Amino acid sequence: MSKLPSTAPRWAKSFMHDLIHQTDYIVVGSGIAGLRAAIDLAEAGRVTIFTKAQITESNSMYAQGGIAAAIGQDDDVEKHYADTIAAGAGLCDAAAVRVLVEEGPLEIERLLQWGADFEREGNALSLSREGGHAVARIVHGNGGLTGKVVIDALLARVRANPNVHIAPFTFFSDLITDGDRVIGIQFEHNGKFASCYAKATLLATGGGSQVYSQSTNPETATGDGLAAAYRAGAELRDMEFVQFHPTVLSLHGAPRFLLTEALRGEGARIVNDRGERFVNELLTRDEVSRAVFRQLTSRPDAKVFLDTTHVPADLLRKKFRHVYTTSLNYGLDITRDRIPITPAAHYFMGGVQTDLSGRTSLRGLYAAGEVASTGVHGANRLASNSLLEALVFGGRAGAAMKEESEINPPLQSSEPSSGIFATVNQNIRDITWRYAGIVRKARELETGLELLDRMKEESNLLTVARMIHECALAREESRGAHYREDFPAPAVTIFHSYIQKDRALKLL
Repeated sequence: MSKLPSTAPRWAKSFMHDLIHQTDYIVVGSGIAGLRAAIDLAEAGRVTIFTKAQITESNSMYAQGGIAAAIGQDDDVEKHYADTIAAGAGLCDAAAVRVLVEEGPLEIERLLQWGADFEREGNALSLSREGGHAVARIVHGNGGLTGKVVIDALLARVRANPNVHIAPFTFFSDLITDGDRVIGIQFEHNGKFASCYAKATLLATGGGSQVYSQSTNPETATGDGLAAAYRAGAELRDMEFVQFHPTVLSLHGAPRFLLTEALRGEGARIVNDRGERFVNELLTRDEVSRAVFRQLTSRPDAKVFLDTTHVPADLLRKKFRHVYTTSLNYGLDITRDRIPITPAAHYFMGGVQTDLSGRTSLRGLYAAGEVASTGVHGANRLASNSLLEALVFGGRAGAAMKEESEINPPLQSSEPSSGIFATVNQNIRDITWRYAGIVRKARELETGLELLDRMKEESNLLTVARMIHECALAREESRGAHYREDFPAPAVTIFHSYIQKDRALKLL
């Protein structure tokens, strides 16, 4: 693991020397959900944020697209509600969606008060449209890096609060339980294992899209929170629903760089290597991803491109500055060149099941952001609802955690166990992409499970891969982001999948 940098605050250096720690509230993860919760929790006590890299490293930091919220003159919460429900293909929790769309505009206003640098047109916020949205309602960070703009605003408040301590470069290895209650976490730093106890613990660890060989996520997205919650006995829901982003840079030697959906909102076209459009670019992500996937697998040398050459060059350079400059680094000028693309794993709709306040099935354990299954996204997340969910439900989880009143350290302190590391095994990633990817069928899912079961070294990634395969095999229908070639139609009965350690998988 990385060493604590010499510029780390004095408290952090002394913190790492102890094996047993105590705080009021633990937040694992430094993305939008974790930071948003920490700001409110700091009003009630000491908060310790654990993050396995630097504080700014998270999925949230790389989010380009934007934040959806009903703040435009031709928009309202009912329209946003309807679009979210429609995208979710029958599996959204109506109450959760209602919370999201009604509280979302308040979160945007709060971010503005906290100094978020969103794009404007005159005095009004600039709004754009993305796939699945009936109107333009997407707020963007200046230059296209929306996640960074939000993180910067939240982190400034976190760093200014003396009640919040940040423990960077610490690897969260496991939850500590006392019966059905989570009382703390185990973590590792510089080869030493330690424990921290608290009144309540929030998992804000993000998703696990690094379980796929083609992924838009940073290397840290290895499903640590998902796997730890499973090992502790928490219930997880709908783990088969993984969203694949349809427009991701596909160049040999280049990382899988996401080409924001907002480009299609401005008129970018998806074409095959004959220059033919074959899909409506503003359909939901699952539909567009499957269309791109089918083109790419139609013959060995097939290619698909995102064509932005007809979009005004000045608009591309200004509004999509990050995409423009990054593409130039790989020899592509998006004002003149078509961009080769592939779908890639992007977001987990499923996760640790929570109520509307982030409570999980284990007392003292909360979850928010991508690691959680709030029911907001159903079978298919509507574009740009993820950052909004992290803000709204991160805040709600923080409010609920304040109600926890007891810290329950063990009667006898003991050396913590080593936990399970987030090793990135390329074989796991290749298996999951091939057998539990965009298009699935029973025979391939069974093969994937057999191959995973042969692996001897346990890891978080392996735990997550198994859950995806098992839940995808059990869902004998096609719905939202889950497409079964052997069951291409949706089932008459709508159900969720529930998976829990040492219990049979349930479909309810």
